Amino acid sequence: MFDAISQNRVRSCMRSLFGMRPVAWTGLLLLLVSAAGCTHISIRPKSLMRTAFEMMPHADAVGTEEFSRVMDSVTGTTASTDNRVKLLTNGDEAFPAMLAAIEGAKKRISMEMYIIRMDSVGRRFVEALSNAAKRGVKVRFLYDALGSRTIGDGDLEALYAAGAEFRVFNPFINWTLVRLNNRNHRKILVVDGRIAFLGGLNLAEDYDGDGTNGWRDSAIMVEGPAALEAERIFEVSWILGGWGFLGKDLPIVGLYHFKGAIDDTLLWLFGQRGTFCIPEHAAIGNGASPVRVVSSAPDRISSPILDMYLLAVNSARKFISITNGYFTPPWVLRRALVNAAKRGVRVRLILQGPTDVPTARTKIVGYYGALLKHGVEIYEWTRSVLHAKTMVVDGIWATVGSANLNRRGFFLNYEANVAVINPQFAAAMERQFEKDLQHCCRVTLEKWKRRSFKQKALEILLMPFAGQF
Repeated sequence: MFDAISQNRVRSCMRSLFGMRPVAWTGLLLLLVSAAGCTHISIRPKSLMRTAFEMMPHADAVGTEEFSRVMDSVTGTTASTDNRVKLLTNGDEAFPAMLAAIEGAKKRISMEMYIIRMDSVGRRFVEALSNAAKRGVKVRFLYDALGSRTIGDGDLEALYAAGAEFRVFNPFINWTLVRLNNRNHRKILVVDGRIAFLGGLNLAEDYDGDGTNGWRDSAIMVEGPAALEAERIFEVSWILGGWGFLGKDLPIVGLYHFKGAIDDTLLWLFGQRGTFCIPEHAAIGNGASPVRVVSSAPDRISSPILDMYLLAVNSARKFISITNGYFTPPWVLRRALVNAAKRGVRVRLILQGPTDVPTARTKIVGYYGALLKHGVEIYEWTRSVLHAKTMVVDGIWATVGSANLNRRGFFLNYEANVAVINPQFAAAMERQFEKDLQHCCRVTLEKWKRRSFKQKALEILLMPFAGQF
C-alpha cells in the first residue's frame, strides 16, 4: 500500500504520537470523535436528530408538486427537465455505451472512478481516453487512492503522454491522516457537458459481463441539463483531488465551507481554478424526464442522499423495490422501511448473497429480523456478487447511483445518485427487478431465526464497527 519512504514517514508520525502528553491525547481524541474520518461514529447531527425524535421528511405521493418541493428542500438540489434517461444493466450494456460517448467527444471529458484496474477493462478505457486527448479533447480523469491502490506510477503514462490530466483522490500521505477514511466512491463520466453516466460500475473486469459471468450492477445514462449538474459535482472532486492543502476538506464536519472561502482565493492566485469554463446552460436532451443529481460528502452536517431515500420511502403508497449490495442502513432508514410496510406498502429488498466483503455480509444478515417481522420481503441474489444500488417507488420515482444503503455510503464517502421521475424509466427498472427475482432465494423469518450461533455472535461483535460498513 505504501512505498518505503511513505512507510518511514508513517512510523515517524506514530512515534511522535505515542510520545504525546495526556492533554495532547485528549485533544486528539476529541478531534477524531468530531471528525468525518478515522472515527466509526459516522452519523451526522441532522441525522441524529431524525433518529432521536423521528423527525423524518414527509410529503404527498411521489410525483406530486409537493413531493418535488420537499425533495428540493431536503437535498438542496433542483430537478432539471428536458432530459433523456436510459437504464444500463451490467457491464455488457454500460461499458460499450460509455466508450462510444468517449469516442464521440468533441470538447471535454470529465471522469471520476473509485476503482480502476489495469486489466482488459481498465486498459480499454485508458486507451479511449488517451485517443480522445490526442485528437484535442480536454480530458480529466480522477481516481481514488484506496479503491485504485493497485495502480502504479507508470500505468497511466499513456494518458499523460497524450496530454490528458489525471489526479489521485485523497492520497495516503497527504496533509492530514484523519482524512484517510473519507473515500471518493463516486462513478461519474460526463462528455461535453451533455451526456453523463452514473451508477455503481467501476473500471475492472469484475464489472464486465451480464451479471452472471460478472458482478450484477446498474448505471444510468442521462442526456440533457442534468449532465451538467454531474459535471459540477466532478468539478468539486477535481479540486479536492491530488496532493497538498488547498481545496481539501477539513476533517471536522461542517467546516469545509469556511475553509473553502479562503481556498477559492488562493486557488485563483495560484492558477489552479478555471481549467475548464463550465457553461451555465447545457444542451437539451429532448426528453421529458425531471432529473436531479444528489451528492453527499463527509464534510456535511447531514446526508442529502439519506434524506432523499427517507422522503421517497415515507411518500410511498403502493410499493418499494430496492436492490442494494451492502445493506446496513442506519436506524432511521430501517424504521422508515418498517413504517412503510406497516401502512400497507409492499417493500421488497434484493440483497447480496455471494459477497466480496464477508464482514459486511455478516452485519447485513443481522438486520433481517426486525424487517422480516414487520412484513418486509427479503431476497438474496445468488448468481454473482451484487453491486447495484437502485430503488423504485410506486412505478414513478427511481434512483440509480453509487451510494450503498449504509452509514459509510451516507456519511463517510463522497457519493452521487441520480433521481428520476418518469413512469417509463421506473417501469424499466421494475422489469429488471422482477427479472432479478428469478435468480434470488427468499429469506423467511423462520429461516433467519435458525442461523448459526457463530453468525449471531459475529453480529454482536461487529456492532461497534457498524459505522464503517
